[in-house]
Amino acid sequence: MEGRVVMSNTISELKGIVGDNYVLDNPADMAQYLKGDGKPVAVVFPGDAEEVSKVVKYANAQQLKISVAGAVADTKGLEGGIALVMNRMNKILEIDKKNFVVTVEPGMLHQDFIQKLEADGYLFPVEPYAVDTSSVGGCFAIGDSDSKSFNYGPTRTFMMGFEMVTPTGEIMFIGNKCIKNVSGYDFIHFAVGSQGTFGIFTKILIKLLPQPAAKRAIVARFDCLQKANATFSTLIKRHIHPDRMNLVSKDLAQEILPGEGHLVLIDLEGFNKSGTNLANEIASIFTLGGGSDVAIIEDKEAYEKIISGWLKVRQGLNNAPDNVLEFAVGPMKMSQALAQLKAIQGELNSGVVIEGLLGVARVVLPKDADKMALAAKVNKMAMSLGGNVTGLLGHKLMCDMFNDGEMWSETTGLLSELRSKFDPNGILNPGVSLLA
Repeated sequence: MEGRVVMSNTISELKGIVGDNYVLDNPADMAQYLKGDGKPVAVVFPGDAEEVSKVVKYANAQQLKISVAGAVADTKGLEGGIALVMNRMNKILEIDKKNFVVTVEPGMLHQDFIQKLEADGYLFPVEPYAVDTSSVGGCFAIGDSDSKSFNYGPTRTFMMGFEMVTPTGEIMFIGNKCIKNVSGYDFIHFAVGSQGTFGIFTKILIKLLPQPAAKRAIVARFDCLQKANATFSTLIKRHIHPDRMNLVSKDLAQEILPGEGHLVLIDLEGFNKSGTNLANEIASIFTLGGGSDVAIIEDKEAYEKIISGWLKVRQGLNNAPDNVLEFAVGPMKMSQALAQLKAIQGELNSGVVIEGLLGVARVVLPKDADKMALAAKVNKMAMSLGGNVTGLLGHKLMCDMFNDGEMWSETTGLLSELRSKFDPNGILNPGVSLLA
């Protein structure tokens, strides 16, 4: 009985902050905004930074956990807590055409944001993490690199400032429209990739680029991953750096472009005439390298269909992180890495994606694989080539290789201490582990 009264009081308080229409407490109504097995007390849709601040302050006072999302909130660790869904805050507030800076609310869908900017002649090249549900705020909260990062830079380089509600409920604004706007500690970019553990974005200032005059894809099929990757090495030796240079194993490639063999996908954005010349040169390199079904795709609809297919493949890999192992080496070392990976794992005919300009390979593990044992072997191989398994897993494996438990302990201790400094009550995004 007491629990019901507390829950009723919580719902009443939340409705008083954001309005009756913007709080859901019926499980059937809440379901479309949630993922995972946790059962929050309510889904709340704030309309501005002031409402976010009040919700966070109330949650601190009541010791309620909050999970934040653009469209669908993770309920891990959220039992009896609040799912804060930002999809009401979904507007572009300003496009500064002179300075090429846009101010946008965090709940705008990433894909809608890209399309709106494209219609106005601007480019935001960062790929959506999840095609249908990624928000602009989530883009920077996750802050990952993608296959166009070699040319355009990682996600963090596009953030110029933000308004944020801290985990204790204060509203802060940092940054401006200047390209050089940091002296000392770079907190603007420090917040990128924190997965919402250091605060909740409520406005974001983003650097824009001009929309390229032409976009085209060059595709080819290969019967061998190593042979396909050798053509990437040829491109790099010739100083040809397209916007995207991906190699996708034949099983995953079916979602991008049905056909036989492994798929090479080049994305070329830029000028019309020079782009045409470069596309022809790339196509020739693929043909001479043993590729088949080599094609230059310039039709807008066909091009967008292929890029959409790639984003779905990428999303599938992102959705199953426990089943995917990622490592990085220098791009020119990838051929050696693939040969050694073949010796570790066997034939490389499925579940492999290579982002050639970044020297990154993502491998879908067999269902019965011991991930840690395999990761240790792959990390040893990658380190021998000057690389490593990516992320904190790679750092842990490196510490294990050097038998340096103290380094790992210091790393995890620092991350935990930073998080507790920002969020002393531990309420924000309980399902996120910065140590994973």
